[in-house]
Amino acid sequence: MTLPVATTSMTIAAGLRAAHQGPDRRVDGISPLSEPRDGALTFCVDPTSATDALVAALKVGAVVLVPLNSTLDVDGATVIEVEHPRGAFAVAVREHFAPRATPGVHPTAIVDQAATIAESASIGPFSVIGARAIVGEGTVLRAHVVVGDDVTIGRGCLIKSHAVLGEEGLGIDQDAAGDPVRIPHLGGVVLGDQVEIGSFSTVCAGTITPTMIGAHTKVDDHVHVAHNVRIGERAIIVGNAELAGSVRVGDRSWIGPNASVLNGVAVGADAMVGIGAVVTRDVADGETWFGNPARRVPREAQ
Repeated sequence: MTLPVATTSMTIAAGLRAAHQGPDRRVDGISPLSEPRDGALTFCVDPTSATDALVAALKVGAVVLVPLNSTLDVDGATVIEVEHPRGAFAVAVREHFAPRATPGVHPTAIVDQAATIAESASIGPFSVIGARAIVGEGTVLRAHVVVGDDVTIGRGCLIKSHAVLGEEGLGIDQDAAGDPVRIPHLGGVVLGDQVEIGSFSTVCAGTITPTMIGAHTKVDDHVHVAHNVRIGERAIIVGNAELAGSVRVGDRSWIGPNASVLNGVAVGADAMVGIGAVVTRDVADGETWFGNPARRVPREAQ
């Protein structure tokens, strides 16, 4: 791991392409708004509801990310104005303070000779990479990750510990004698750039063509993505959700914790599936569905 070093408030503002107000300050770490300290970076989503905490943070010398056009009156304070303070805080912390994985393959990892690993990728302890797998530039696989044959992982991805990509799904039929027979899953998995897969999550190989997850999509811990699923870009799949075989999830959709989407169901772009919902029918673009079985929540009721 590469440890972070101190930076300055103007450097952070420049990286965010944001307006900097007040003196340039040395920034050596982060803090919550409720526990500010001199030289720490923090953020305030709504100055009108957190005025006292915000003023206290500025007075002790914290650097605060605030919404655009915030009206503040604290002499000598330093603020950085951004459109989304929490998101900007995440970007700044990632760039300046979060430890960075060291590129390379850990000595305990097992990598098939037919796999392709980018030089800037990081393969963690006891991970296993299968034949013809591809791991892109800057991608990080943490400990005990299993990547099956014919899995392609894009650039800048994060695969957390104990995730499994590319094992077979439950594709079962029967032979002439009526005995259950497994259908080989040869399609592999394709992850776009900047995808995250959480700990103990599974993404099953496609039967003939790949199971696919689009760029910038984030999959939480303990999620099951079955064979032949297609997830669009910038979607969020929260912990313990289950996407059954051949499910389609559109761009920017949100699948809540413990939700289940049944075989072959399509969830449209910008849709929301609520906590514990069981989705048995297609969800149109922009709709919100809750319940078991899930039903659409009218816009006027939201």
